[in-house]
Amino acid sequence: MLLSAAVVFAQKPDTIVFIPKSTDVTYWLFLRKGASDKGKELGYKIDYQGVARESEIAGQVSLVSNIAASKPAGILMAATDAKALVPPVEQAIKDGVPIIMVDSGVDSDAPLTYIATDNVAGAAEGARWLAEVIGGQGKVGNLGILAGSQTGRERDEGFLDTIAAEYPDIEVVPTQFTGCDPSKAINAATDILTANPDLVGFYSACGPNGLGIAQAVKAAGLEDQVTIITFDPNPEVIPLFEDGTIEAMIAQDPYQMGYQGVYAIDTVVNGGTIADKETLIPVTIITLDNYSDPDVQKLINP
Repeated sequence: MLLSAAVVFAQKPDTIVFIPKSTDVTYWLFLRKGASDKGKELGYKIDYQGVARESEIAGQVSLVSNIAASKPAGILMAATDAKALVPPVEQAIKDGVPIIMVDSGVDSDAPLTYIATDNVAGAAEGARWLAEVIGGQGKVGNLGILAGSQTGRERDEGFLDTIAAEYPDIEVVPTQFTGCDPSKAINAATDILTANPDLVGFYSACGPNGLGIAQAVKAAGLEDQVTIITFDPNPEVIPLFEDGTIEAMIAQDPYQMGYQGVYAIDTVVNGGTIADKETLIPVTIITLDNYSDPDVQKLINP
C-alpha cells in the first residue's frame, strides 16, 4: 500500500518533533540519536518533547494535540496507550501533519507507517532462551510494561504464548505491569520472590523492569537461583549484566527506528509516498558470549 499525508503548510518546516513514551528512560535517547543524525543529513532540527513517565497517558494526549497545532514538518512518536492516543493522532493527520509511529503504535490505520521492534518475535526469542537455561521447567516471574500499551501487550503475549505452547513444565506467575517504573518493578519483584521462594527465572519487558528485578534478586541473595532476561541494554542495566545478575538482554535497534522515521517524514514532506505500512526490526539476544562483538556494541552504544 502506498501512503501519503495531506498537503499542509508547515509553520515550522525545518522542525520534526520526536515524542517518546517518556523522558525518564535512556532507551529513547538512542532513538533520538538516530532521528538527529538523519535530520542533520536532511536539514531538520529534531525537537524532543515528552511526558516524564510512561503512565502519564492524558499528558501525552494533550502534548500531541499542542504540538500538532504548531504545525511542524512532522511528528515522530511512541504512544503510551494504543487507544487513548488514537483521537489526537487521527486529528493531527487530518489537519495535514505527517505522523510516523515508532516503537509503540496506536489502534488506527491513520499513521503513515509504523516502525518498531518485532515485539512478539522478540518476546518469543526471550521466552525460548530463558526456558532453555532453566531446563524447560520451574516457575518464572513476568514484569510487563502497561496493559494498554501496544508494545506491552505484544511483549506479554509473545512471552506467555510461547511458554504455553512449547514449555508445559514452566509455570509463569501472573504478569505484574509496572509502567517501566524501576521503583514499582523492585517492589513487584520483591513481592513475587517472597510469594514464590521456588522461583527460578524472571522475564522483563523493559530495561527499568530489569533494573528493579536485578536489585530485588541481589537484595534477596538469589543471584545463583534466579535467571533474569530483560528487554533493553540500557546504561543503568549494563553493570548488572556485567556482574552476572542479569544473564541476557534482548536488544532492539532504536537508532534505526529514529533514522528511518525521519527519512519517512522527509519523503512525505517532499511529495513522495511510503511503500510499507509497517516495518518490523528483529532483536538480538545479548549474552556474555557475544557481548564484545562489534555489531552488538553498536546496539549498546549507537
